[in-house]
Amino acid sequence: MKYIDSLLKSNFLAVLAFVAIGMSIVGCEAKFYDEEQYRKEIYIVSDNSNIFGQEYTFGEISEGWLSIYAGGTTPIEKDVTVELEHWPEVLRSYNRTTYGESYANYAQELDAKNYTIDNYTVVLSKDNEKPYTKFPIRVNVSNIGPDDVYYIPLRIKSVSDYMISPEKRDVLFRIYLKNDYATTKSTTYYTMDGTEQNFREEDGTFSPASEVSVINATKSLVPVDEHSVRILPSTFYSVAPSVISQRGIVVKVHPDQLIDVPVYVEGVLTGEFVKRQKVTLETWEVSSRSVLVGEVEGKQSHYDPATQCFTLNYRYKLPTDVLWHFVNEVMKPLSITND
Repeated sequence: MKYIDSLLKSNFLAVLAFVAIGMSIVGCEAKFYDEEQYRKEIYIVSDNSNIFGQEYTFGEISEGWLSIYAGGTTPIEKDVTVELEHWPEVLRSYNRTTYGESYANYAQELDAKNYTIDNYTVVLSKDNEKPYTKFPIRVNVSNIGPDDVYYIPLRIKSVSDYMISPEKRDVLFRIYLKNDYATTKSTTYYTMDGTEQNFREEDGTFSPASEVSVINATKSLVPVDEHSVRILPSTFYSVAPSVISQRGIVVKVHPDQLIDVPVYVEGVLTGEFVKRQKVTLETWEVSSRSVLVGEVEGKQSHYDPATQCFTLNYRYKLPTDVLWHFVNEVMKPLSITND
């Protein structure tokens, strides 16, 4: 009987101990959840790869910014001083992880002479309606090419209070290029309708070598400076660097040079003229393998800023071509970012 009483007592004590441990665990979990729920972290807003980018306009030193955010379910109770720093390691790590030994594809760090950060310290105010502040970055894109990817690598160095988010501490700030006609943030497409005809050249005189053919395509335009974009001739399309190098054509708008353009109605001259901005075309990269570009006598190229429409009249041929290709293109924007 005493044995049974002792056994019952032991079991009862074991149950009490188990209950106590269980309550302790539940209490710890509740405390952890409470801390997690109300914990505030300071971080840089970016995508899943810790990349954030903004467009900068050719022809001006424009300002963009990062957003420094205070995360948490409740507002911050005090002002937080946040200091950022230049952190090239994040770019090195990104290139190694993304491209491995394909060094030609590596993204580049933007040279410090092309951007200005006046102050690496910003303040998150507890009185802000929204829990973020802006970190300004001014960039001059006049020396930046459209085919390379440029980043400014940064990270949060310190905060005066709360925690730094370990996942969102650093950022690659990407630079996108933009002018009035195109952007590199997304592919800028124009619809193109026109005609093409082959001509043979003898002693500077051109004679038709084919019938006129109708052409149409969706063309991509790339900004290269304040008033210029790059295209490929006629209906060519490629993103291969070698093709772009050989066949790229620069279309340059001259806003301060207005020309008289004759008005046609159903293909018949009306005797009226409208003012349009002059456009010239030239080879993108001059080399022995590059496309040759010339004007078409009596037909000027022009741009209408009201409709964002290009009318191009030009001739081109590759060094290996026997014939010249005379082209008329009317290009209208299909998709362009103007944020």
